[in-house]
Amino acid sequence: MSNKKFPSGWDEDKIKRVLAHYEEQTEDEAVAEDEAGVESPDDTLSG
Repeated sequence: MSNKKFPSGWDEDKIKRVLAHYEEQTEDEAVAEDEAGVESPDDTLSG
């Protein structure tokens, strides 16, 4: 059995929901989400 550590405020259920969101997303939806993030002046990108 492994010892699972999650970031503050995260749990296994939240991780499953996030994964499901991205696994079910179409390519067009992913592009639209990326573009919306770039358009928001409050968000930053790191690479």
